[in-house]
Amino acid sequence: MPSEPAKPPLAPDLAPSTRRYVAVARPTFLYVMYAMILWAIPLGLLAAVRPAAARGMTEAMTAYFAGLPEPLYALFGTAYLGYTAARQWGKVRGTDA
Repeated sequence: MPSEPAKPPLAPDLAPSTRRYVAVARPTFLYVMYAMILWAIPLGLLAAVRPAAARGMTEAMTAYFAGLPEPLYALFGTAYLGYTAARQWGKVRGTDA
């Protein structure tokens, strides 16, 4: 019986992190994104039954996001791009796994 071939190691981005914050933050971010996407299902059902209530909820969420100051969006974008650039630079240098 032939032995199974060795599995290639996981890519560094997919490998489990040894840092506690990263190990918790990665899945938490995905769970928040999943919740936001899945929120469309009950909102769609509510819109079918009570369109005025769904419209009110949608307008309230739109007003909330419109109320966030523009510099906050710029800060998030800058931090996100800086993080990805620093992470890529570390991988190229070989200091980040």
